[in-house]
Amino acid sequence: MYSLTAASQQKIVTSAIVKTRTEVNFPENPAGPGGPGDAGGGDRVVIIGGPGGGGMESNNTTYFKPGWAKISSESDFGNNTVIIDEKNKKTTTLIEAMGRKQGFYSTEADEEEIRKQMQTRMDSMRKANGQPPMVMNNSEMPEPEIVYLDETKKIAGYNCKKAVLKIKGRNGEVNETIVWYCPDFKMADGYPLGGGKRGRVMGGGPYGGDLVGLEKINGFPMAYEFSRSNGFKLKSEVTKLELDATIDDKVFEIPKGFEVKALKDMRGPGGSGTFDIRITAPDGN
Repeated sequence: MYSLTAASQQKIVTSAIVKTRTEVNFPENPAGPGGPGDAGGGDRVVIIGGPGGGGMESNNTTYFKPGWAKISSESDFGNNTVIIDEKNKKTTTLIEAMGRKQGFYSTEADEEEIRKQMQTRMDSMRKANGQPPMVMNNSEMPEPEIVYLDETKKIAGYNCKKAVLKIKGRNGEVNETIVWYCPDFKMADGYPLGGGKRGRVMGGGPYGGDLVGLEKINGFPMAYEFSRSNGFKLKSEVTKLELDATIDDKVFEIPKGFEVKALKDMRGPGGSGTFDIRITAPDGN
């Protein structure tokens, strides 16, 4: 009875402005085993303009309302923005760095085609190395284990509790993510938590993928951190939170001055196109 009462009192937030600060330490070899791409058994991490080795910090803002989400990130390496249009199943990524403003957009059909191409390429590489094919279907990922602890602390004025998110990666290693969450509310469906439905970003920063299981936490994650065996570390924390925010539709418009292309018209990740986009698969390929 207590559990049912607590659940019924948990607020579902349909609009919000969330500001976070993210710290990242990059490994010398980001494509190595245990890299950011093995953050939880099945995630795919997209790093835009990230350095090999070293670290960086970013200030991020997520705008969320029914049908829309926008994640803006500012750092010394440039500014990145992701706009998710749920109605039209379209995602636009904007990159502003070194005086250039460029971007690309994709639909779910585009992304599915890219996943198939990646699957074919990785299967070929694994076959050459005498390894079995790797399934990239997140629906077949192992269920995470969530351990709720009694520790508490206040973040951005909200009382939070601690949890440990555990999931076994494809390399057999159990990865852990420390999460501080507020049990009083959760975001409505469509909020890009841990990358959202299509894995755009993580924690509102420019490094994200599907951080498997983060959406299963019984509350809203106000902070989380994890590290991997090759030295990759990520720490993200909410610095300001505005619930039930009134957000104008203009917020989700593409700013003037950007050259935006369809993702399918670009030369592809790691190619000689205008973007440096490196996609790391869960096994490091």
